[in-house]
Amino acid sequence: MIISKTPAGKFMLGIDFSDEYCQISYLYNKRARFGRGFVNAATGGITREPVTFSAVQGQEAYEIPVALCKRTGSSVWLAGQAALETASDGEGTAVTGLLEKAREDRPVMVEGEEYNAGSLLALFLRRCLAMLEPEIAPEQIAAVVFTAPSMDYATEQILQRAFGRLETGAQQVICESHQESFFSYMLMQDAEQRRAGMLLCEYGADGEVSFSTLLYNRRTSPVVYWAQTGKRNISPSVHGQGRDREFTIAVQDFLQENEASAVYLTGEGFNGGWMKDAAVFLCRGRRVFQGENLFSKGAAYSALLHVDKPSEIPDSIFLAQDALRSNIGIEVLLREQKGYHVLLDAGVKWYNAEVEEDFILENGKEFSLLRTPVTGGDPQELTVKLNGLPDRPDRTTRLRVVLTMPAADRLRVQISDLGFGDIFPSGGGVWAETFAV
Repeated sequence: MIISKTPAGKFMLGIDFSDEYCQISYLYNKRARFGRGFVNAATGGITREPVTFSAVQGQEAYEIPVALCKRTGSSVWLAGQAALETASDGEGTAVTGLLEKAREDRPVMVEGEEYNAGSLLALFLRRCLAMLEPEIAPEQIAAVVFTAPSMDYATEQILQRAFGRLETGAQQVICESHQESFFSYMLMQDAEQRRAGMLLCEYGADGEVSFSTLLYNRRTSPVVYWAQTGKRNISPSVHGQGRDREFTIAVQDFLQENEASAVYLTGEGFNGGWMKDAAVFLCRGRRVFQGENLFSKGAAYSALLHVDKPSEIPDSIFLAQDALRSNIGIEVLLREQKGYHVLLDAGVKWYNAEVEEDFILENGKEFSLLRTPVTGGDPQELTVKLNGLPDRPDRTTRLRVVLTMPAADRLRVQISDLGFGDIFPSGGGVWAETFAV
């Protein structure tokens, strides 16, 4: 889902957001020309990548703790590291877990006073934008993309509502998963690197290693991409050579069936300088990158691609894990010519997928949709039998069709008999069926 406002400004923000920390990357889109790069708002120079905000100049202090602190006995609120330090010094009351509190929509008590969790989340975001000044004024922001390890409808709504309370020039506020941000990052790399494939390795402090590489179907227009994923668990108690050996085996197994010319490593599990054999293996014919701001940079690129996509970037669709992987439509007659009418496009998030349209039934007592997978495979008919529909002449039954998705792989079809005006009143029939998609 996208919230739109009047355009004002050319800064694109990517915000990697969780209950523990957030990172903010941004770019200034001077001409949206990929080959020429973008303006670095902090230095005025030209950069090919977004700039990530650092709380300490000259260092990679990218993580902003998601925390607020109200100074004791005053109306002053601090955010980020300053909030945690003030609370630790006993000079105020810290509020953490802002996103989860907003999801639960429960009041937050601070010094005997009740606060709305959504309002506190908006306050934290306001303080984050203040950190970006003087490089970026709120009215100069054209688009914001929030990214998270996984994004769902509730989180999307909370973040969009919170940011909507701020006075900015943002024309779009978009929410997406880390995989989608990685896809946008990939699109903005050199064409040869995109062609050969990119591997993402995320290694958490809990020992879980997640692999993602992007597959594509060039027979479609636009080109359709989706992620091939894998997981491996390495005990956090394993260190040094043992960790190096287990990770090397895990990544070798994954790359046996997945080509990649570039590898991106991110996550706390890679800290400690233990990679030796793994580094040798990965660097053999590949470019390897390691960093903790990949997703916020990818989200900033996503903002650019939504607002002002550079002409050099090919038209593409990424099928996230929570997205529909087929086009859903219906064969229709228009001026006695057969045609195809799309109802749901591949790529739409299941929780945003909803369409309602009326149709005239040509004949019979069945209604059929056509499901066309964009990842390959044959089209499939999805037929709802209209048992009990009154007998009427051809083209004298109007049907209301509502499509929704209760899950990423389920399509619910509900059909209501509207009759045909005063000539053939509705029989009151309603039919519903759920299909695997």
